[in-house]
Amino acid sequence: MRSKADDGSVWGVPGTLVTQRALNQHGYLDARSYLKTPRIFGFHGVYKRLATHLGMIDVHLGAGPNAEKLVDAWARGLGLGGLEGAKPLLSKWSSAVKKSLGERPPRTKPGWAADAWLNLAIAFAPETAKTKERRCIRDLLLSADNRRLGAFPALWKLQADFDANTFCEEQLHNRLEQVEPEYGPLLAAIRAYEGFARSMQDAFDLLRSVAAGCDSHGFQTSAIRDDVDFKKSIHNLHERFEAAHHALAVINLGSTSLPSLFDERFGAFAGRMDVVECARSLCTHHEAIQRAKSADGKRSWFDRLGQDRIYIRHTYRIPRPTIQPDRYLHDYRGWPIRRFYTDLL
Repeated sequence: MRSKADDGSVWGVPGTLVTQRALNQHGYLDARSYLKTPRIFGFHGVYKRLATHLGMIDVHLGAGPNAEKLVDAWARGLGLGGLEGAKPLLSKWSSAVKKSLGERPPRTKPGWAADAWLNLAIAFAPETAKTKERRCIRDLLLSADNRRLGAFPALWKLQADFDANTFCEEQLHNRLEQVEPEYGPLLAAIRAYEGFARSMQDAFDLLRSVAAGCDSHGFQTSAIRDDVDFKKSIHNLHERFEAAHHALAVINLGSTSLPSLFDERFGAFAGRMDVVECARSLCTHHEAIQRAKSADGKRSWFDRLGQDRIYIRHTYRIPRPTIQPDRYLHDYRGWPIRRFYTDLL
């Protein structure tokens, strides 16, 4: 981010925004300016698990059984002659880490000039991976060994059926079901759940956008009853709940009961409701979600001015959205697989 922040080449690298903000403010990263604890996204949510799964690291972030193989391929791609030839550069970086950790408080201040930062950026920038490194990662991804790859090999092969303009996760799942029918129950559960979740999200976003147009007196939630798109979004929501509940019951995750988790989270929407009841339930549901996000809870995106009146806080106001009843709300790793496929060819 020091060297390549403005050239558009940094894409999909976790932590870039918070890093750039810290560099702009005081020139280095430290515990105060960077992430306080691991989150469910980024490195700890995806890449750490994947790297562990592929044997690049162990669960303690130590070198895994395939670490040397990958580092050797990476070093050869950089023209360093493999792992042995890279050792002086690795030693320089190791010393920089130790120096930074020795700061009080610890912060990234190794005393480098601009060219040293640029060399580091070039060495690890995702778009600069060379043929040997790409092949090594691709082979690890596609090698079953003792690992369960699930639908991954089929999804990988299906990437050739799409281009950048035609790819979407819904179509990817349709093709997967055609070539691997055994995934039908899982895909049916995904579609049913997404149909329910999309209905709720579209309805809540519409409620937010309409309520955002009101002054300090707030918005009376019952006034949403005449909004055509809102009514369309929540039409037969209880039937979508039942369909998702039934489809999830078919999926076996061992000790985890998906229908029970679904009931626990969304049980308030199991029964038939009129438009106004549903709007009120969406507000209550949002408040419950916010309260559960931490030990102390988080504020909802609106303030209550009465049982049936809300005021949308300015940070969470949005323009009126277009409802998308036929699109997934959540991602199922289709795009990351697509990205890996295009990066590692």
